[in-house]
Amino acid sequence: MARRELFSGLNFSGRSAAMLALLRDGSFARECFYIGPYAEAALSGLSATIADEIEIYRAKPASLGHTAFAPIDFAPLARREPQTLSGGEQVLLALHCFSLSSYAALGIDTALEQLDRANRDAALDYLDPRKDFAGNVALIDNRLPPPQVGWHTIDLPAGATDLDCDPRRVVADLARQIAPAIAVSDLGFRYARGRQIFQDVSLSLEGGNAYRLAGPNGAGKTTLLKLLVGVIAPSGGKLTLGGARYWPWRHGNRAIALATQNPDHQWCGATLADDLARRRSAFARHARVGSLAKGRLAKLAQLLGAPSLDAHLYELPLAARKRLSWLWPLAGALPWVMLDEPSIGQDVNTRSRLAAAIVRLTALGYGVLFVTHDDDFADRIPHRVLAIGDATIRMN
Repeated sequence: MARRELFSGLNFSGRSAAMLALLRDGSFARECFYIGPYAEAALSGLSATIADEIEIYRAKPASLGHTAFAPIDFAPLARREPQTLSGGEQVLLALHCFSLSSYAALGIDTALEQLDRANRDAALDYLDPRKDFAGNVALIDNRLPPPQVGWHTIDLPAGATDLDCDPRRVVADLARQIAPAIAVSDLGFRYARGRQIFQDVSLSLEGGNAYRLAGPNGAGKTTLLKLLVGVIAPSGGKLTLGGARYWPWRHGNRAIALATQNPDHQWCGATLADDLARRRSAFARHARVGSLAKGRLAKLAQLLGAPSLDAHLYELPLAARKRLSWLWPLAGALPWVMLDEPSIGQDVNTRSRLAAAIVRLTALGYGVLFVTHDDDFADRIPHRVLAIGDATIRMN
């Protein structure tokens, strides 16, 4: 009978290590397909196109007879590079590749948290032990509390840690802010060799409010954040900040502190001290006076679990690095805070505290724009919804 193992516990309880130990256990499977917190690592890195990636994993012959998992049609995406997919789309591609492969078992460490509701439901249905899929599965998911029908729960107790995190305390002493309005008019954007992401989009965002970017995987949520901070330039349209023309892709971002979905895409140095020094230099003319003082940031970093500003970021657990990525936006240096999937990989206690910190930011007059597929997290924050789809954005 196929095994279903659900690892439950708080961050740093040892769930990931316990799951990897199981996957290496020959009694669970001879070989396992592993999808970690960021699915780009589950892809081969050997292919130039999505079509090539799929062929790498396709079993010849398909001896295990997995049912193919294909909640989206990859045929129109066949010529794109796998790395150009959104985080959620990469998770779907990894699951699709597994379903075509000869691997007998699957391990997933929080990756399903990146999926929109429909795709997440489809993935969990595919893994349902009552269905035809016969392989063994090990799963970590902070939004899937035990017990689950057909799953054996491995509950790991919380251990002592120096990585405790309370975002509420980071924003407790912030002064009031007056975030200037952001207005977008007739925005257009498309990626090279890709579909139109935005066409003639107009919207207005007011300070003192939180906005949730919602939409299916690949709709353009992260793309909008990149446009607003100037990482990429639109193909057309106009952006204003406080009523004045604003070209962050040309003159630099001066108003928005962004925490990326994958924290390792954010760092500007090997240590937090290096990262913050570069940000301090880049934003010296625009940041609130005193907000980026080294002593202040060191104290705030401790509240997010940093043992020291000199600790090497890549020696810390991924969940800890994710938390430290919030330091830049929560420090209050800039009037707008943008968070891309901030709750991914975080236990329920941390998600609740982060939501409370966001509520305080908006009460102080900061503007907040966040992306999440976590409805429970979003429901803790009074917000308006920006629904993205079909190259448009609708304010709900």
